[in-house]
Amino acid sequence: MSRTQIILPNVRKLFLTDPSYIQYECDLKGADAQVVAWEAEDEDLKAAFRSGVDIHVKNATDMWGSAFTCLSEGSHAWTKKRQECKHTVHGCNYGCTSRTTAKQRGWLVIEAERFHRRWFSLHPGIKKNFHERTMARLHKNRTISNPFGFRRVFFDRVENCFTEALAWIPQSVVALNTYHGALQLEARYWPWQQKRGWTPGVADHEGILLQTHDSINPQWKAEAAPEPKEIQETLNVLTPYDDPLYIPWDLKRSFKSWGEMEKVKV
Repeated sequence: MSRTQIILPNVRKLFLTDPSYIQYECDLKGADAQVVAWEAEDEDLKAAFRSGVDIHVKNATDMWGSAFTCLSEGSHAWTKKRQECKHTVHGCNYGCTSRTTAKQRGWLVIEAERFHRRWFSLHPGIKKNFHERTMARLHKNRTISNPFGFRRVFFDRVENCFTEALAWIPQSVVALNTYHGALQLEARYWPWQQKRGWTPGVADHEGILLQTHDSINPQWKAEAAPEPKEIQETLNVLTPYDDPLYIPWDLKRSFKSWGEMEKVKV
């Protein structure tokens, strides 16, 4: 019996750019993984992020060596292996067990255990500084905080809420970066005092159309839109670690819709 392939519609095309306007999609690049690197105080990962290399290619090379590098870059096998490493590392960072990894990847448990051991041997700070510190805080007062000073209290047993607590730190930091970035855009391009005296239909289509977890969609009149580099600089948010973190932004834009974006080189 043949399987029927279901092609889902591109629902982002429903979010139209207004005529004579340009819509941008500004999204944080590798955000969660960067927060984990800073929480872990892992100098190798931090240096890799700062250099702008493809972190998932670096990790796959570190983890599998020639078994990955011998594959033709961009090929189906290379892309599959890169994605496999990306998702497995994400699981390791967020406290996934070897058995769960084996189920997700279709590996033997011993293969998953080998991956976990190697990843944590290459980056011991993830366990020591990120996992163990989070566990200690849960045992102490069930309260987890992020570098912006926000706190969350967990009421379940420690072993039941540990992975949720691990995930909350990067995810909350990413959400706050997105939120502050949106506020900085508004303050620069659409300050409240300038909205007095606006003529309806003239400038009221400019502004932020929507915000998702790690991205913002602003819109400008096409002929008055700022340069991409200026937008990117305006979005930069300081995440206040002892070693300051600025998560970079990628930009895309479209005269048509959110679903028809083209990448912008800055």
